[in-house]
Amino acid sequence: MLSLADKLAPEVVKNLIPYQSARRIGGNGHIWLNANELEESELYGESEGYNRYPDFLPQVIEQAYLDYSSHFTPSGNPLSCQSRAVRGADEGIDLLIRTFCEPGKDRIIVCPPTYAMYEFCADAFALKTIKVPLVEGFGLDLDGIKENLPHSKMLFLCSPNNPTGNVIPHSHIIQLLEAAKETTLIVVDEAYIEFAPHTTVAELIASYPNLIVIRTLSKAFGLASARIGFILADRSVMTYLSRLIAPYPIPDPSARIAEKALADSGIAAMRNQTEALVSVRDWFADEVALLPFVEAVYPSATNFVLIRFNTDDCLYRYLLEHGIVTRNQAHEPQLKRCVRISVGTQASMQETLNALKAFKAASPQNAA
Repeated sequence: MLSLADKLAPEVVKNLIPYQSARRIGGNGHIWLNANELEESELYGESEGYNRYPDFLPQVIEQAYLDYSSHFTPSGNPLSCQSRAVRGADEGIDLLIRTFCEPGKDRIIVCPPTYAMYEFCADAFALKTIKVPLVEGFGLDLDGIKENLPHSKMLFLCSPNNPTGNVIPHSHIIQLLEAAKETTLIVVDEAYIEFAPHTTVAELIASYPNLIVIRTLSKAFGLASARIGFILADRSVMTYLSRLIAPYPIPDPSARIAEKALADSGIAAMRNQTEALVSVRDWFADEVALLPFVEAVYPSATNFVLIRFNTDDCLYRYLLEHGIVTRNQAHEPQLKRCVRISVGTQASMQETLNALKAFKAASPQNAA
C-alpha cells in the first residue's frame, strides 16, 4: 500500500539516486585515497581529523537525539519514528520543500503571523503560499486551513509559535492530521519545545505518518552557531528526504558538540538553564505589564516575550537608541505596535526594563 509520502513525492525524486559520496560508498582499507582529501595537514594536525570528510549520515547524534526526544513524550514511551540531522531547522524546512514540492506547480499553507522562513523557502522554489491568518487570540482558523488542505502539499505550523509565543492545542493538530491523511504533509516546527516539553506532538507520528516534526539545538541548548537541527518523521518520509540530503550534512566539530549536549550531563545543564530563563521571562513579563503604556504582554511558552504598546509605535527605535536590539513585529497586520524581546540574563532584562521605565518618565504624553 502506498504511503502519503509515496503519493506526494514528485517522480523526479522517486527516480533520484542519492549522490554517491566517498563516505557513502565506503570500503575497507588502511590507506584512504578515495575522496580527494589531504591525507595529512600540517596546519591543523592529523589528530583533529579536520582533513577528512565527516560521516554521510551522523547516526550517533541522530540516535542520541531520538533517545533524548523519547524522554519527554506525554506517554513516556519511546518515539516510533526516525531522526535525521540537518544544518539547523532552516535547512530542514528547505529540504522538506525541495523533496516533496514541484516548482511552479505545488502550494504550501502557512498561518501568519508565524516564522517567515516557510514562505521564503516556498518563494525560492517558485511555490504558491496560501496564507490562512491566525484568528483572535492567535489560534488557528481550522475551517480555513481544512478548506485548502486538498490543494496543498504541505502545511507548516509552529508550536510554540514564533513570534506570538503560544502553543497550538493537540486537539487542533489532530483535527488537521485527520483531515489531511490522504492529501497533505503537516510539518510542526518545535524549535522552542524545551520551554514547553509537555506540548510536543512527536508521539503522534506513530499514528499519523503525514506528520513531520522539526527541532533544533539553537534555542534551549544554546548552540545556534553549531547549526544542528533534526527532522523527526515516519520511515516513508525519510526514504525520500535521504535522497536529497547533502552528502556530508553535519561537520564533525558540530557533531561532537551536539553529542556532548545530548549526553545526560548536557541535557541536565540545558534543563537547569531553561528553568532559570523561564523564571526571568515570567518576572520580566509581569514587570512590563505594569507599565501604563503597555497594552498587552502575551503569554509565552518560549524564550521571548511579545509586547504590544499603546504608543504611536512599538518602541523598537527607542530601545535601539539605548543600545537594546529587539525585533520589530509591526510589519505584521495583526501585530501593530508589537515588539518581540528575547529573554536574556537577569541583568540584561533589568536594563531593558529600566529603559522602558525611563520612556514613561521622559514621554508621559505618549502613554495613553
